[in-house]
Amino acid sequence: MQAKDLRREEMFGIDQGTRFPLFGAHRIMLMGIEPVCNFFEDLCQIVGRDEMSIVLTRFGYETGMGMAMFISELYDFDSQEEWLKASSFLQTIGGLVNIEFTEIQIDSQNKSFKSKGIWHNAFEVIKWRSHFSDPSPTPVCHILAGMASGYASAVLGAEVLVKEVACEAMGHDMCLFEGRSLKEWGLAPDELRERFDFNRLEEDLDQMREGIKQSFEDVVRQSAEIRQIKRQTSRLPETNHGIIFRSESMTQLLMLAEKVAPTNATVLIQGESGTGKEILARFIHRHSNRKGEAFLAVNCAALPPNLLESELFGHVKGAFTGADTNKKGMLVEAGKGTFFLDEVGELSLDLQVKLLRALQEREVRPVGSVKSVKLNARIIAATNRDLKEMVEKGRFREDLYYRLAVFPLYVVPLHQRKEDILLLARHFLRTFKKDHPGFSPEAVRELESHPWPGNVRELENCIEYAMVLAENEKIMPGHLPLSVTQKEEDPLSNLANDLPSQKELERRYTKLVLEHTGGNKTETARILGVGVTTLWRRLKEQNCLA
Repeated sequence: MQAKDLRREEMFGIDQGTRFPLFGAHRIMLMGIEPVCNFFEDLCQIVGRDEMSIVLTRFGYETGMGMAMFISELYDFDSQEEWLKASSFLQTIGGLVNIEFTEIQIDSQNKSFKSKGIWHNAFEVIKWRSHFSDPSPTPVCHILAGMASGYASAVLGAEVLVKEVACEAMGHDMCLFEGRSLKEWGLAPDELRERFDFNRLEEDLDQMREGIKQSFEDVVRQSAEIRQIKRQTSRLPETNHGIIFRSESMTQLLMLAEKVAPTNATVLIQGESGTGKEILARFIHRHSNRKGEAFLAVNCAALPPNLLESELFGHVKGAFTGADTNKKGMLVEAGKGTFFLDEVGELSLDLQVKLLRALQEREVRPVGSVKSVKLNARIIAATNRDLKEMVEKGRFREDLYYRLAVFPLYVVPLHQRKEDILLLARHFLRTFKKDHPGFSPEAVRELESHPWPGNVRELENCIEYAMVLAENEKIMPGHLPLSVTQKEEDPLSNLANDLPSQKELERRYTKLVLEHTGGNKTETARILGVGVTTLWRRLKEQNCLA
């Protein structure tokens, strides 16, 4: 999850019992700026400006830490930087400020933190200007500085202080902030204890985690009663390629595809089933000089060899029973366009020979004909098999492999590009139902943790299934297929779930390996790394001898 993936319509709901608005599992309150400003003024008159700034900063600090912990429980962010950037989203929808980060450096191992940025439209500046005409002698964004400090401290897991180094209320052009860890400010926790009470950081984090956990347990029990606020949709980020992606692997793949597209080189696309190999082939065609010509495709696994030969190369009248007329093969029918040969690894050896000749000679001989026809089409092949391994086993011709793999491309499976999952899921959901309210945070976690053996095709089917069950409700984990939400039990983890003694753990593992080998003592001993005699003695001691 990245910060820019956050959607407010997916995070808000309504408690059907009280009708209060909810932010995830938490009740929220709506208050205007004016009454808040009046409260600040009353507070200032009662305790004085200096004391007021301390109170507001502490309030902001605890609020910011709570926001950080809550959003981290909702979503798994790709990095600490993305987690920090989420604060901008939260404070914007809260009407507090628009945050623009200009620098972020986080080193969690060394507990180092540096950030810089701009606060646009800060509510505390608006508050000041509504009550005072003269510039403030000091920065006024106390709550924002406290919130930024608390949020950053939760992200780093160590004390962070964010200072406002320029403020519009003082007459500066903009509100600038800078955040650093205490050691990088050259400060000790004791120096700020009165302001932030930093010595309770770990205790505060633990308490908040426990509170958030309890809130999630409550919302799970009440999930059937939670409805969404009216969706205010915005289009998902798409590239001008028409392909939905964000991952570095897809970026590199499309860069290579764009480079090869204008050439006449034969392309071999490899990848697991469902990864979108034909979509990539069409992408290459659209970006080639042949984009105005035909794009024809055939799946080699869908037809028996005799019919496939006729489809590919054509036939003349009388070539076989039922051949009543001459027929052009698809290789010729494609003209000067692109011909996509899907699942090329399923070709029989006889057809591999004919295809090799067609590629070498750039001509096609129809079935039953003695004359050849010129081949003008560009060939793109695809397979989900390991053609090199097939070559080694004699099931695929080596010369044909190198004819096809002039420019090989590999589509990475979906489980290796986790950052694309949510983008694709939202794209499919919008395709099926444009005004659907989206996914709950719990559903997003399930989607991003599933291994997707069927890749993008499986994800598309999953989203359609969930959309049918959810109807007009936000998609929850219960709407997803069981294949996505039910995790396989890990037998190795189960061995030690009750923290047994080392001897008992050894007994359980020995039994597991023995079952895995079907009772083969020699193979079991090899896996355990002991001699067969040692294994026999161990089994006798454990009363496990069959």
